[in-house]
Amino acid sequence: MSDDGICDDTTGMSLMQEDESYRLLSSYKIPVPHHRVVQNKEEAVAAADAIGYPVVVKVISKQVIHKSDAGGVITGCHDASGVRNAVDLIRSSVIKRYPLATIDGYLVAEQLPPGLELLIGGRTDPSFGKVITFGLGGIYVEMIKDTTMRILPVSSRELSLMIREISGYRLISGYRGVHPYDEPFLLSILEKMVNLFLDHETLAEFDLNPFRLYEERGCIIDARLYCRDSSHSKPDKKGIRRLPVPQSLLSPTGIAVVGASQNPDKIGYTIMRNMLAFSGREYPVNPKGGELFGRNVYRSLNDIPDPVDMVVVAVPASVVPGVITDAAAIGARVVVIVSAGFSEIGVEGKARQDRIKKIAAESGMRLVGPNCLGIIVPSDHLNATFTNVIPAEGKIGFISQSGAVITSVTDWSLREGIGFSSIISVGNQADLDIVDYIRLLGDDEKTSVIIVYVEEIRDGKGFMEVASGVGAKKPIIALKSGSSEHGRIAARSHTGSLAGSYATYQKAFEQCGVIPVHGMREAFLTGALLAEDGYPHANRAIIITNAGGLGVLASDYAEDYGVHLISLSDSLYSDLHSALPPEWSQNNPIDIIGDADIERFSRVFDICIRHKSEWDIAFVIISPVARIDLVSLAHEIIRFCGHVNAMIIGCMLGGVSVEAGSSILRKTHISTFTDLKDAFCAVGTVVKAKERRDKRE
Repeated sequence: MSDDGICDDTTGMSLMQEDESYRLLSSYKIPVPHHRVVQNKEEAVAAADAIGYPVVVKVISKQVIHKSDAGGVITGCHDASGVRNAVDLIRSSVIKRYPLATIDGYLVAEQLPPGLELLIGGRTDPSFGKVITFGLGGIYVEMIKDTTMRILPVSSRELSLMIREISGYRLISGYRGVHPYDEPFLLSILEKMVNLFLDHETLAEFDLNPFRLYEERGCIIDARLYCRDSSHSKPDKKGIRRLPVPQSLLSPTGIAVVGASQNPDKIGYTIMRNMLAFSGREYPVNPKGGELFGRNVYRSLNDIPDPVDMVVVAVPASVVPGVITDAAAIGARVVVIVSAGFSEIGVEGKARQDRIKKIAAESGMRLVGPNCLGIIVPSDHLNATFTNVIPAEGKIGFISQSGAVITSVTDWSLREGIGFSSIISVGNQADLDIVDYIRLLGDDEKTSVIIVYVEEIRDGKGFMEVASGVGAKKPIIALKSGSSEHGRIAARSHTGSLAGSYATYQKAFEQCGVIPVHGMREAFLTGALLAEDGYPHANRAIIITNAGGLGVLASDYAEDYGVHLISLSDSLYSDLHSALPPEWSQNNPIDIIGDADIERFSRVFDICIRHKSEWDIAFVIISPVARIDLVSLAHEIIRFCGHVNAMIIGCMLGGVSVEAGSSILRKTHISTFTDLKDAFCAVGTVVKAKERRDKRE
């Protein structure tokens, strides 16, 4: 469809005429206005007389999409004269606005009484398939944008949650004395539209706006349904059969580096240098032979005398097919292709990529990349990449569609004390894709949390199915780029293909239990928190601090990020009041004032231990003062943590003076933050994910 409202054939989409749409909707018992199609003024008058006044008159034209903008809709026709005038006015307005449009007739329909105007829509996302949208309709669609969506298929329960999660639900349920509208009927209409949408493969998009809801029942007012030509239909990816991903990807014993070079400016030199610390066997391969880093350089893969289960390739793209053939011949299980020059450069590169995929498939070998950074497994000192930094060992498995993101994150992680079980750069995903890597890390005992940086997901249905299963065992966090128009264009040029809408990705993540985040820092601080603490039992938080100002800030952040601060019970208040100076805050945050020493903190911790059934999350926020030895306080926090089954968050805020205490907390696996906002952002993200998880269960 073109921007000016004229239907455009080039997309393979055609607009159903409104009377055709009404017939299809009626066949699913979805109510539509009484209506007739006419060709002229007199037929219009006869139709209006039969239907009953007042009526609405609309133009019928395959070329005119936005009828109201073209002057193609006249409401409030109360008599025959009004109907005649409406036909004349519509004809002149449409011809003036769109001279090339053909008027195929007019639709005369009953004018229904006012009601609550809602939007029910659907479209086909290139990554996730059919999606249904619901929200406030009419003029509010663009003004308020109060909508939500779900990826299909979807349960009746999820549709009910959709209705209740929009801000406008208060209008549906009855607001300020207004009678509630017919919510059960609305749910039935959503169910019927889901069935209609799924039953018709060529129905690509629809827009029921408004659907008018009343205290009893409701009715479609305007309907736009778009059908796709069968030649433009995309194959259903639901039936993709995924082959096992070899565990040797994360635990290889013998690795050959093809393209290992003596030239420090070459990527092969850097990869081979990084491989020197590998706990297994590494074999440099280069047709020139010789010696590199004290290792014999083999002229070909076939010359290596020992078993090789992984081959890392860093040679020109034109040479790669031959290397893949040789790797298959020696029985390698996995080939990591760092080389660029494949689908990301266009048709020629795509053909080369298809060729190497075919060679690998014929031998049962799996491919990482091409056009990727490589893989890192810190526990095995494996750095098969051309980045110079290897991160600390930890519990986070990181899958990234961007190599540059990996190099930045690994460098940053060293300062933040965040460790990884493995890091995988997916590249062009010629064979193994993000879904396969999630399956792999889902079965990896060293991985407690999975973080995914996403530019596109090609098999959206497969992603949701796999992520839902894996996410039930361990948290998956996803950061999706491309939220802006410029970002989408950049992502398209980066990955060589078109991703679906950002909003659809976010809803898909939530729907299958993946935790969506909006920044790299949020992703990894949240991941580190989950790796150490998992999900809290509930959203009931206390704050213990020696700094009133920090307590106030913490309260603000708690509200901003959805962390619920409990009110102190009479019993908890009484115990605190008897143990603290009269100047304490008398509330939550529990400000034990600036002259607090270790003994005072210990007394408060003991009280909170006795009342541990009243809270699930404790923020211990410390401002460094002369009366406190932060190393001793860190050990008191460790003792506190050992006596409760709850999430304890350490926040020692400062610089050099807090490093020793913070380091002790990290080494004993207590989640520690140096920035107050980061702490509440991470906990808030986890709490919201837990609430969504509980609703689904």
